[in-house]
Amino acid sequence: MADKATEAAAAGGATELQESDFASLLTKEFRPRTDQAKSAVETAVKTLAQQALANTALISDDVVHSLESMVAEIDRKLSEQINKILHHPEYQQLESAWRGLHYLVNNTETDEMLKIRVMNISKKDLGKTLKKFKGAAWDQSPLFKKLYEEEFGQFGGEPYGCLVGDYHFSHDAPDVELLGEMAKVAAAAHAPFITGADPSLMQFDSWQELSNPRDLTKIMSTPEYAAWKSLRDSEDSKYLGLTMPRFLGRRPYGAKTDPVEEFAFEEDTGNAESENFAWVNAAYGMATNINRSFKEYGWCSRIRGV
Repeated sequence: MADKATEAAAAGGATELQESDFASLLTKEFRPRTDQAKSAVETAVKTLAQQALANTALISDDVVHSLESMVAEIDRKLSEQINKILHHPEYQQLESAWRGLHYLVNNTETDEMLKIRVMNISKKDLGKTLKKFKGAAWDQSPLFKKLYEEEFGQFGGEPYGCLVGDYHFSHDAPDVELLGEMAKVAAAAHAPFITGADPSLMQFDSWQELSNPRDLTKIMSTPEYAAWKSLRDSEDSKYLGLTMPRFLGRRPYGAKTDPVEEFAFEEDTGNAESENFAWVNAAYGMATNINRSFKEYGWCSRIRGV
């Protein structure tokens, strides 16, 4: 009985030592600048070490295997957390915007005649701003002054050739109203407004349904699309362009696609049309085509493809 108790105590000591040593190794990777940060790091590392070792079988005569099991368990837990972050709707929207802008800038050869300017304004704020100056005061909005008065309407200004909005529009009333106000500004500045179409515009739940043909003529002839048809029939609607569906901003992270050096991470994307992919607004692709055509021909004559 005494021998068994001794062996159990030794085994417990080995486990405690493993956790302590493992936590020490993790702590070395951090350089906290304050005592508060140091305490937070130590607590987090201790918790991580305990969770990593909770379901890991420690084999006293095979240290390498034990360490590999620990690392694999940490990689698994990290992968779960990173997948949740990457596929959170707010993060996806943020990554999509930056990936799209990166694609546009990296695939555009700028010079004194071709420049890219960025205005950080959400669709909601854009709608609020234009709504304040709706009606006869539409040409008093800050956006009109920025796009028209400061450039096109001023001697020596540099008029915009195209406006690109990283938004998605459907046929509902607020979207149609916003597009109508943007059409006025775009027409005045002689700069087409290119943005994205929402799947619901065609009665789709997602772009996965695009392969299923539908009679859009019948769909858009219903009373539900009355405001949309009115917008299309307006004189300024020729300055509006909606793009679809979307394109891939990056390959999924994984050993066979885009390896992550820091740890063994496999991004869970689901099926080929999953929303978990890093999709980008098609408006960025069209903007890239427009810039390429302008650079090659001096005007936008060939703006097809991706």
